[in-house]
Amino acid sequence: MKKTAIRLLAFVLSLVMCFAVAGCGGDEKTDKTSSKEDTFDDLGGDIDFEGTVSGDEGGEEGSGDGSGSFNDGASQKDRLDVFKNVPKKLRGTSVTIAHWGDEGGAEYVKVAKAFTKLTGINVKWQLFNQLTYEADIAKQIVAGKGPDVIILNDKIPQIYEVAAELPKNFNINDGFWDPRITEQTRFNGKNYFVNSYYSPYVPTAGIVVYNKKIFNENGLTSPVDYINNGNWTWETFKQCMLDADKIGYYGGVLDPYLMALTMGTGFMSYDANSGKVSCNKNNEAMLKSLKFYAECREAGLVGNYLIAQYPAGNIAMLTTDAYAIKKNGYLKDMSASDFGAVRMPDSFEGKPCNYGGVGLRAYGIAKNAKNPDGAYYFLRYFLDIDNCNKDASIFGNKEMQKFYTETVLKAYRENDLKISVLGGPLTMVDLNWTHSEIFKELRRQSSEQMAVELEKIMNTFQNATDESNKKLASYK
Repeated sequence: MKKTAIRLLAFVLSLVMCFAVAGCGGDEKTDKTSSKEDTFDDLGGDIDFEGTVSGDEGGEEGSGDGSGSFNDGASQKDRLDVFKNVPKKLRGTSVTIAHWGDEGGAEYVKVAKAFTKLTGINVKWQLFNQLTYEADIAKQIVAGKGPDVIILNDKIPQIYEVAAELPKNFNINDGFWDPRITEQTRFNGKNYFVNSYYSPYVPTAGIVVYNKKIFNENGLTSPVDYINNGNWTWETFKQCMLDADKIGYYGGVLDPYLMALTMGTGFMSYDANSGKVSCNKNNEAMLKSLKFYAECREAGLVGNYLIAQYPAGNIAMLTTDAYAIKKNGYLKDMSASDFGAVRMPDSFEGKPCNYGGVGLRAYGIAKNAKNPDGAYYFLRYFLDIDNCNKDASIFGNKEMQKFYTETVLKAYRENDLKISVLGGPLTMVDLNWTHSEIFKELRRQSSEQMAVELEKIMNTFQNATDESNKKLASYK
């Protein structure tokens, strides 16, 4: 017997993750062969934070010195030099951060406290609902109660309604900030957002989590074994699921969107030069990943269970993002020693999977911010993984910290960055699009029918693109 609960459709896992929202867990017991009909729970959660709106909070690899520090680029000591010049006038002031739970998690609050101790600048947290984040912030700005720091998590175009142009002290070419993020989120020739090469929240194409106990206790070939043998492909990913399935476990939670981003473009992209969103209609990468998902579903390897059920310990594989390995992340209810994390597979059908497609995570200054200078110093400190590792324990354990700093950050810095947007445009046409019948139907299709069904839903993406561009034009 295995524990499982039917949750959001597997295809939409990546879409939900774009909002950093994990589904609600459950304790329902059911046999693997029992009925698997779709049921949907409200997205949300409980966080003990003051705020006007409630929201939710949501390695085995690596080369380096093994310290879990990011040692590529300027040293941590050199990166801290900037705080020697914090103006005295900022001491005693406050910086307000608008978040929905991720950055405001307990361990990150410890990082903020260390920042205050170093600089004398206080940090306040303003909690919002993630789905209505930008609209709610806009109301707070009008009321004169807006934040200083805002977060861009895929929500183009909405975020530009509340974003201010970056102050001049943000030198995006100083080696700390990642200029690719700023350049690809530019609007009307102005810079609005940053992230750093050292950030605890870099956008990635995803990672693979595997259940160590299932593989180790049953002598199965693990993802690490395949990596060590130079054979980590989507085909061997599937073999891992097959091996687990044969001995009575669920194969995996497979996110075809994350898989697609390793091979090609997402459904929609934002072009900073034109200031418009474009729709990628001939999406071969998405079609291939959806067919692969359908084949795995038809083989009984994936089904109507999602990341919320992974902590139950009966699912072998999981494609997800790096939030899964955070202490307050998707798998916070699972012992971190029971699972491992590795990079996404290197190839599919004999072709390399190194496209570099990613979602979007960046940070900016809100319109009418009261303390933009203090916000600059906060972001310099907060978006440095070594400060996070020094001041708190943001990862599930030291192994996860090592994997993130030595594998995820290294790959992020070295790879091309091709940003895709999804949640922002789709919420222009339907705030509750994660529950759309379109995706439920698509996810049920056979591998042979997938191309036809994918073509049918492209109107949705084109409409989302058109509405996004109308909104962007209204900001000019």
